[in-house]
Amino acid sequence: MGTQIPSEAGDFDQMLESVSTPAELRELLNADGVDDKVVAEFARAAGVDGVLDRIFGLMGTRFVPDRAGGGAGSVQWDITTPDGPRTYHLDIAAGRATGGRGAPEKATVTLAMSLPHLLRLCTGELNGVTGVMSGKIKVSGNMMFGAKMQGWFDYS
Repeated sequence: MGTQIPSEAGDFDQMLESVSTPAELRELLNADGVDDKVVAEFARAAGVDGVLDRIFGLMGTRFVPDRAGGGAGSVQWDITTPDGPRTYHLDIAAGRATGGRGAPEKATVTLAMSLPHLLRLCTGELNGVTGVMSGKIKVSGNMMFGAKMQGWFDYS
């Protein structure tokens, strides 16, 4: 039996709060009938800012410092959403990754993509290099940092 897509706003909030791992998010994205349009509708119903706050709040919990090998920098994420553009950041330093709203003080790399592509990237379903090559992700700044960074997270 597949995941059921909720039909009421409260159900969207409850579903969003239940997601705490990339595997749980992947299950939602792979539910029957879920495409980019459904993802956009879900984000709008749940609240785009709440969805992004949740995603960027969870990113740090999936960071694996040993994989980063001391890598540090700030990532600016420019996300196209159904409610307009949003900018978030992920700061990686001292063995931690911390995400939040707004641009970093100085971005090492900037990644621009749609909300559905961000969610697929966060689940490991969209490979960063493939996303760039296919035009789903636009990159500016230190491309090598951006390419290496994907391997610093646990997608299970």
